[in-house]
Amino acid sequence: MKKIILILCAFAQIFIFCGCSKEPLIVFSEQNPKNGLNKNQIEYNFKTGQPIYYAIISPEGFEDDMVRISLSKKDTKSEFWGYSNYRNKTIKLKGENYYSDYFIIREEGIFVLQAFHLRNLSKPIATGVFRVYAN
Repeated sequence: MKKIILILCAFAQIFIFCGCSKEPLIVFSEQNPKNGLNKNQIEYNFKTGQPIYYAIISPEGFEDDMVRISLSKKDTKSEFWGYSNYRNKTIKLKGENYYSDYFIIREEGIFVLQAFHLRNLSKPIATGVFRVYAN
């Protein structure tokens, strides 16, 4: 019985970590993702002042043609790690199953990028976390 449970857990981990899911995801890189990325070019730690490229990828396409992108900063000094709104952007998609852009952050911190469909701004369709540190 334990062997069966271990095998099922192994298959579940493979499914979760292999990207077999069809849910939207966010990836970050130092390079423009429009030129193509491999798994070795995906980053989650960036220097201050450096361009941070991101791509929101939805393998099955987006439900709407408008998506809200919200960038928040974690407050690591508060007792409960509060969040402060850093930037928001509403984009119109061009029928593609991805959107990519970049931003430059000039302060240290842990940041959370979320994508929302405009008709439901309370539930993100994708979330990505990255860190910006001093040079």
